[in-house]
Amino acid sequence: MKRTILPALAIVLAIFLLLPAAACSPGGDTGSSPTPGGAAPPAPGASSPAEETPAGGEEAAFLAEPASGRVINIGYDGGLCQGVIAVAHSKGFFAEEGLQTQLVKSENARDAIAGGQIDTSAGMIAVWLKPISNGVDIVFTVGLHTGCTSAVVLADSGIESFADVKGETIAITSGIGGQNQNIAFRFLAHDGLDQNDYKWADFPGDQALAILERGEAKVFVGPDQLIEKWVQEGSVRRIRSLDFDEDFKDEACCAMGISGEFFAENPITSERISRAVYKASLWLQESDANKAEAAQLLLDEGHISGTAEYALDLLKLYRFGLPNELTEKSLYDSVDEYKQLGILPESIDAGTLKAQIWKPLDLG
Repeated sequence: MKRTILPALAIVLAIFLLLPAAACSPGGDTGSSPTPGGAAPPAPGASSPAEETPAGGEEAAFLAEPASGRVINIGYDGGLCQGVIAVAHSKGFFAEEGLQTQLVKSENARDAIAGGQIDTSAGMIAVWLKPISNGVDIVFTVGLHTGCTSAVVLADSGIESFADVKGETIAITSGIGGQNQNIAFRFLAHDGLDQNDYKWADFPGDQALAILERGEAKVFVGPDQLIEKWVQEGSVRRIRSLDFDEDFKDEACCAMGISGEFFAENPITSERISRAVYKASLWLQESDANKAEAAQLLLDEGHISGTAEYALDLLKLYRFGLPNELTEKSLYDSVDEYKQLGILPESIDAGTLKAQIWKPLDLG
């Protein structure tokens, strides 16, 4: 990543100005000591930056960024798809990067970033690409994991593929034109089928099984967090999946999205946010024991609902710690396919959009 190199004099001045705070004696008045940069103390539940940070030009440049002295607001919706964010927060990966962070409940992270309520969050590529192409200023910096979505049918239906239900209704959740319909369009396209040969109906996710049982739809496309329990119960079967199918299992479904304005003003802070999330992803990928620890931690801290056992089952579906090359290919393939499928306007220049949305940062 290219960074602006501060003049040597500015670096010296920045370090000199920080010396008084670093020189506070242990017996001083801790109740009124300011946080770095003169910001207010972190809000309840916010992580604190590491007490010691590396010296040098990058550190001085980081401390000169507007966001380095304040709490960074990170959107989190309580789903396992975004679980790595809560892990990074609770396990101290953000703090290790010298960041103060707090999780902000956000049901629509994309709009919350655009509206300035949060600085960053994880989002599904399938739903964020279109609004970004329409002018929402968000950039992707690192992939989170694979998986997230499946297409299912009743276990005893005899349906083996989308080709078996041409002309029938496919149920989705998250709205017409939303992430699950976009993913369904890609499933069909990869199978050589036309999305216009099917009827589409949007239902609340918790009603999907009943919709299938009543025959109002033949296939349901939705989140694994909802579907996996029906699979385990033997009620439904997967006929398509981002988790297991050869043409999708190595794709990033979710990526870290950062406000474009925040990114421009805080490039080093953005890199540290991304690196912390990547480290948390690598930790999750290391072992099922780490995933089990994470599941219990997220439950104990109220970040997720349900049981730790079910959360662990979901975490095992996903692959974490994705290299930048994989995430980049996932983004670029999605842009090209979305244009072909009419999800993105034909007038959009794919090359320009790819350069606009993907800002990979140093994950070393």
